Amino acid sequence: MVSSVLWISVATLAFLRLAETGSEYALLHEGEKCGEYDQGRCESGLICVPDNPEPELFNAVGVCTRVPGCNCSEFQCLPRQGCRGRQVIDPCGCCTHCAKTKGQVCGGPSWRYGNCDPDLVCALVVGLDSARPPQTGVCKVIPKHLKKHFPVPLCPVQNGCNVHVGNCDCYSDQSCDSPFSYSTYEECNKILMAFLMYDFYANDMETPPKPEVPAYECKEWSCEVQACECVCQYRKCVYRLAPLNEAACCDVLKESGCLNTSCPGTPTLACPADSFISEPHTEPGHCCPVVPAMCTCDFQTCTPKPTYCPNRGLPRLLVKGNGHPGTCCDRYECVKEGD
Repeated sequence: MVSSVLWISVATLAFLRLAETGSEYALLHEGEKCGEYDQGRCESGLICVPDNPEPELFNAVGVCTRVPGCNCSEFQCLPRQGCRGRQVIDPCGCCTHCAKTKGQVCGGPSWRYGNCDPDLVCALVVGLDSARPPQTGVCKVIPKHLKKHFPVPLCPVQNGCNVHVGNCDCYSDQSCDSPFSYSTYEECNKILMAFLMYDFYANDMETPPKPEVPAYECKEWSCEVQACECVCQYRKCVYRLAPLNEAACCDVLKESGCLNTSCPGTPTLACPADSFISEPHTEPGHCCPVVPAMCTCDFQTCTPKPTYCPNRGLPRLLVKGNGHPGTCCDRYECVKEGD
C-alpha cells in the first residue's frame, strides 16, 4: 500500500513538473522561427517551412511562411463533428476537417473544399499534376509509377500529445494527418491521471472506480425542410435513418410544391473506361452543387511500362497519357526487335 502511494506521488510530481513548462502553444507570426522544441505553432494561413527540405527529425527548425494562394479569411471553417473516418488539416493550415475520400472534390481557393485522406492525392480533375490553390481537384489513388507526376504539398507543423510508455508525450509533427490524440498537455494528463488512479485503487479494492472518460457524441451535417427552406446544421447521428443532404432536401422541397429552389439540370455523363465520375460538391447550407460531377481519370487503371516482353520483344509506346479521360495512361505494346 505504501509503495503504491509513493509511486502515485512521484508520478504526480513528474506530471506537475512537465506542466510547469507550459502546455499552451503560442501563435507564431510570419517570419518567426518554428519547429524544433519551440512551444508554438504558426498562425492560421502560415505553415512551418523547414530550413532543410528533407528534415530527418520531427522537430526540424523552420520559419513560419505564407503559402502562395492561401488566405484563410476567405471562408469560415466548419465544426469538426460527425467525422466517420480520419481528420486532416489542409496544406494552407486553415482548417481541421473530415478527410475527403476517393472521388470527392478537394482543393479550391485556400483549400476550402478540403484535403484528402492521407492515402489519397488531391489531383487535378484533368491532367497529370496535383491541385494547388485556387485549383479544384479530386481525391484519387495514384499508383507508385505515377507518383513523380503528383508532388505532395508541404503540410503545416502541428502540436499535440500522445500517451507513450505511461507518459504524456507532447511534440510537433509536420503532417496533414491528425497524429495526436490530445491537443494540450492538460487534456492528456487529465485522462492519464484518471487511469493511474484506476490502477491505484485496483490494487486495494475489489471494485475499483472507473475513470471518467468524456463520452463521445456523434453529430453529422444534415438537413430538414422547415417552412419551405432547407435548414442545415449539425445534429445527433440517427443510425436507423440516412442523413438528408442539401440536394435531397431540395428534392423534398420540389415535391412539396415549394418554389424557392431550382437547380440547373445535370447532364448524364458517359465516361471512358479509364476514368470515373466524380462526386458533385455542394457547399453547406446550399441546395445546388458549386462543383458539378465530372469525368476524371482513374489512374488505378494505368499499368507501368512492361519490364518483360515474350520472344525477346521490346515495349513500344502507343499512346502518351496526358491525364485526360480517354488518354489517361501511357499505353504500350510488345514488338519484335527491329520492327
